[in-house]
Amino acid sequence: MSERTDEQDWLRLDNAAKIYPATHSDAAPAVFRVSVTLHEAIRIGDLQKALESLIDRVPYYQVHLKRGFFWYYLQRHTEYPKIQPLPEEPLSRISLHQNEEQLLRVYARERTVAVDFSHVLTDGYGAMRFLGSLIVEYLRRIGKPVAPGPLLMEPGTPVPPEEYEDTFQQHYNAEAPKAPDLQPAYHVGGIPFIRGYRTVTGRVSVADALSTSKRYGVTLTEYIVAAYMLSVKQVYDQQESGVIKPRNKIIRIEVPVNMRRIHPSVTMRNFSLFVSPEIDLRLSTWTFDEIIRRVHHEMNIQLEPNELARQISRNVGGERSALIKIIPRALKDAYLGYLRRTIGDRSYSGVVSNLGRFILPEEAKPYVETAGFVLGPNAAYKTCCAVVSYGDALSITFGSVIQNRAVERGFFRKLADDGIDIVISEQTP
Repeated sequence: MSERTDEQDWLRLDNAAKIYPATHSDAAPAVFRVSVTLHEAIRIGDLQKALESLIDRVPYYQVHLKRGFFWYYLQRHTEYPKIQPLPEEPLSRISLHQNEEQLLRVYARERTVAVDFSHVLTDGYGAMRFLGSLIVEYLRRIGKPVAPGPLLMEPGTPVPPEEYEDTFQQHYNAEAPKAPDLQPAYHVGGIPFIRGYRTVTGRVSVADALSTSKRYGVTLTEYIVAAYMLSVKQVYDQQESGVIKPRNKIIRIEVPVNMRRIHPSVTMRNFSLFVSPEIDLRLSTWTFDEIIRRVHHEMNIQLEPNELARQISRNVGGERSALIKIIPRALKDAYLGYLRRTIGDRSYSGVVSNLGRFILPEEAKPYVETAGFVLGPNAAYKTCCAVVSYGDALSITFGSVIQNRAVERGFFRKLADDGIDIVISEQTP
């Protein structure tokens, strides 16, 4: 992408982004939020100046969605995003059908800065680097001695083309076998939440959570996935004892993987795949120890580069098909919608996304209190779980489209039973 005055600036959607315009809806807007809360009140004017300075450094985020005859693409927007008051709702709906709708929104209220991203733009890692860079630039503008550090972007520096490349294309292997289709998974039921979406956040000590995970001999992510799977199973067991029994007997959790850890890359666009640990309820009553062992071994196997290559083979191979290339966009939308229903939503009982440590330099720590992460709603899964840490604070946020709170209760009860102290809040971020 070139200078701001060039109105022809545009980008192809990356491989992971291509499904979202075709499947976008109010029920599944493919939007997520990252946030930080400072120790002092935000100065909106300085934050706006910091945002404009950073946007010039990351022009691939100053875009809106355009429709071509064969494909969607991203067109450079002529205006900067504006800082907006942070609403009470846990997440905004960024429309992909409004003309020139910007694909990120920056909010502020009191001490909190939040950014809502359309998944068309990037994944959680890219969003985290963007917000971290924004906070550093803001702190510098209000006189705090903070430098960006190696993982963050500094306004006024050149824009490396590698930051806006579609890295999936570089790691496509036409010879790799495609990932197999998955059987349908169990979905939690419930009465829809009247306001559309609700969240609850539990904050725990990182040290306590890591100590508990180590006691089970697994990683923190594996422990959280297993606790989430156990809570979904408890809901299943209650339904199984009722009149209307569940049809699907598999509980499978979608766990995003930051592929930059597998294939080093500086791309700020989507570069994530998934692992899919599961339990088959026809095989066992499944104690927690059995679940966590299963999660541990399945995730380790599926994280092998050769296994992840199968997903890239399926996804990029489909995009490169000669037939797909010549099909008009409207027909592609129908096909991608079908894929979302068959190999996407129906295949998972829920999702756990762990961003890991929020990226900020050491000099910023005295000014930043907490970090937050919220996933968007999904009408099929009903619930989802987003995790991020900052300092010794681990933030675990559940989002749900139903009134039933059994999944969240079961999850936090398991952590409490394992000796982890939890502070729970229904205010997000």
